[in-house]
Amino acid sequence: MKKRVRTSGIYKRSVTAMLVIASMMLGLLAPIGLQSAVAQDTASIQTRVQILHASPDLGKVEVAINYDEVLDEFTYGKVSDWMEIQPGSNRVTITEDRAGFNYAVFDAMYPVPAGNDYYLVISDALVLTSVVDRSPVRDGMARVRVVQASVDLPTVNVKAAGQDVTFGTKLEYARPSEYTTVPAGTYDVEVTLADSGTSVLTMPGISLEGNKVYELVIIGQPDQTDHPLEIKTLEDTTTEGGTATPSS
Repeated sequence: MKKRVRTSGIYKRSVTAMLVIASMMLGLLAPIGLQSAVAQDTASIQTRVQILHASPDLGKVEVAINYDEVLDEFTYGKVSDWMEIQPGSNRVTITEDRAGFNYAVFDAMYPVPAGNDYYLVISDALVLTSVVDRSPVRDGMARVRVVQASVDLPTVNVKAAGQDVTFGTKLEYARPSEYTTVPAGTYDVEVTLADSGTSVLTMPGISLEGNKVYELVIIGQPDQTDHPLEIKTLEDTTTEGGTATPSS
């Protein structure tokens, strides 16, 4: 398996199966809003995944689930469509898409309980996974969670600029915020360093609709022009809102 070492000397890209399994188990074995499939035919329950490429260090990748290629020439910043997957044990393999031999950078088995939607974020050091909490929200509110997927970014707070709305505090790399519900509307989302309050990113005009669930994923590299910090917005619907519409 190919190994990479970051020039900062802080993070090493030496991805083993155990590391990937640990990250996946963290997101999938203790999900928020996990829907029960007890006494139901799992074959009739829709189970889906959406994938975000958030690793500036990787170029094009191929993604296979249970040895079936589901994404080819998948590049940084891209978001896949929602894809149906089989409940149970699934093997995810991610390889660098290159001429000649394609090196595997992630390869692991992980459990997928039936009847849920999942996000899989390919970041620089870990594969970050989570279950979408699609339970109903009150009064047409929007449910929001922030994922800090930028490995070089220090601990941050995320809020709505000019408004008394906080989406997450003291978020370190790979740590998601708790879900929060906010009124539907348009927000200028600001990311500030937790220790100094210095603003490192503002994404204006992020629209949050009622009865939807949003994952605001911080990706990119601080002070870089090739892969600047940005927020990718993933969205799903609550169980009252019908079928999800993929969004990037």
